[in-house]
Amino acid sequence: MKRFDIIARQDRIVYILLGVTATIGLAWVIWRHQYLAAHDPMAAPTHAVPAR
Repeated sequence: MKRFDIIARQDRIVYILLGVTATIGLAWVIWRHQYLAAHDPMAAPTHAVPAR
């Protein structure tokens, strides 16, 4: 029983670290996309589009 408890605990740690890493990666990708979109000189400014 003790060996199974250790393996279960290690699995839980691995899954927690996997989730944390995925969350950080997703946040970085979203931030990077927003940063590049805001600093792209070739992008059309969305605030200057006239309303119809």
